[in-house]
Amino acid sequence: MHSNQQRAQVDDIDVVSADLADEYDAALAMIAAGEAQALRVLARAADVAFDRAEALPRASARESELPLRAIAAELAVRANQSDRTVQRKMDEAHTITTKFAATLEALSEGRVAMGHVRVILDHGSKIEDPSVRAAFEAEAIVRAESTTAGRLNASLARLVEEVQPRTFADRHKAAREGRGVWVRDEADGMAELVLRGPAVPVHGMHDMLTQMARKVTDTASAAAADGAEPDPRTMSQIRADLLAEIVLTHRIDPATGEGVSDGYGGLASIRAVVNVTVPALALAGVTADPAELVGRAPVDIDTARILALSAPGWERVLADPITGGVLAVDRYTRSADLTRYLRVRDPHCRFPGCRMPAHRCDVDHGRDYALGGETSHCNLACFCRRHHVLKGETPWMVRHLPGGVLEWTSPGGKVYIDIPPPVLVGFVPDLEPPPF
Repeated sequence: MHSNQQRAQVDDIDVVSADLADEYDAALAMIAAGEAQALRVLARAADVAFDRAEALPRASARESELPLRAIAAELAVRANQSDRTVQRKMDEAHTITTKFAATLEALSEGRVAMGHVRVILDHGSKIEDPSVRAAFEAEAIVRAESTTAGRLNASLARLVEEVQPRTFADRHKAAREGRGVWVRDEADGMAELVLRGPAVPVHGMHDMLTQMARKVTDTASAAAADGAEPDPRTMSQIRADLLAEIVLTHRIDPATGEGVSDGYGGLASIRAVVNVTVPALALAGVTADPAELVGRAPVDIDTARILALSAPGWERVLADPITGGVLAVDRYTRSADLTRYLRVRDPHCRFPGCRMPAHRCDVDHGRDYALGGETSHCNLACFCRRHHVLKGETPWMVRHLPGGVLEWTSPGGKVYIDIPPPVLVGFVPDLEPPPF
């Protein structure tokens, strides 16, 4: 894939390593070619969606997006991916094919990797003038062929400053519109809270957390000198605990850092709406099976127990010991009971691959109530607003099967089955005030 390779002219050469490197390079070139082909397919899908949107008479912005959503869902379910992710990829592919065609060709030929493409796209998209962007792209490809994506990022950051017609101040003002906070789930019950914002306040927050963490370690060191147990945490771990405590409890003294917890980050103070599924034996302490933050990620059992102790209320869910399917819940008021039943059976949106928690979803009638559809668990399902709209306003169709199973049919005629996950003990949001 790289043009800067030269075979060493020495007698003592490791032929095996050289051959392995050649094979690896050839394999990467094949992957790159496949990724280029996937981008072309996604770009064509985007073009079809845009054409269909333009054909809609007097469509609103929301209605104009529906063809894009429908096609993205078709591709996503076929590939076992999130339709939001595929829609984002379609937008990205359309940008690459229309504005960075030379980069796509370099990817197809195996001269650069997908990591290089994203770096070029990230920096090149800041350039509005097509001729300037083309000159930037040509130089960027030359640099990409002889370095890693990481080094290319720093190199292109400097290059884009040299060719940009707009001032840094103007571009920074526009870039500020992209600030935000989001979560990325990871393995082993962990997740990342990501903040994107202007560099000065972001670095300032990190520095403030560092100063507070140093005060915590200084206090712990002084106490250890008097015979107390030393604090085993690293600076990074203390910064993470401080941030969690500040956001969740507001109890940290910024002058001293006092109030930081021991690593659970104020779990007992969480009052956000959560839905945690916990194995009954684990809750009782018999096993150490992990719980689950429904639709998101596994949760360690100690965390689940803390949430259980601080929850305003929780209800028991009886389940089939073989299949794990829900049989009954404790509450009997018709509307509340049915809502709780659905939130346990459907812990997340029931569109294939979607993980939006049930408490953020709409409860939808499979057969419209106005057309005689029953308000029962056999005719109801939880859909996030995106997929609720997809079902109601695009050719996507859904049919309810026994046992809470949903049969989705795509506009392309493909059928996808979504089966409700097994549940043992469900912690669900108690939105009613406690009776005491």
